[in-house]
Amino acid sequence: MRNVLFATCFGAMATFAAGAATANDELSKMSQNPKDWVMPAGNYENQRYSKLNQITAANVGKLQVAWTFSTGVLRGHEGGPLIVGKHDVRPHAVSKQGLCS
Repeated sequence: MRNVLFATCFGAMATFAAGAATANDELSKMSQNPKDWVMPAGNYENQRYSKLNQITAANVGKLQVAWTFSTGVLRGHEGGPLIVGKHDVRPHAVSKQGLCS
């Protein structure tokens, strides 16, 4: 039993010493570009922080709604948009008429 415990602990230490593994190295690389929002929380650290500087403390009060879209669902929707390059990827909702985008 002692040998099994030692082997398990040694294996875990070796794994951490080798470096943290990420689910997708390409996604991690893409998240380095501040103009891209490739994960729901921005990055693997879930910081939800953007380095973009167009919105500041001086102009945040002047923001206005640019557009809205109703899916017909009265409850909230899960998930936010992802931005990759010039592509804005939003979750889809299904209505009685079919897929809404």
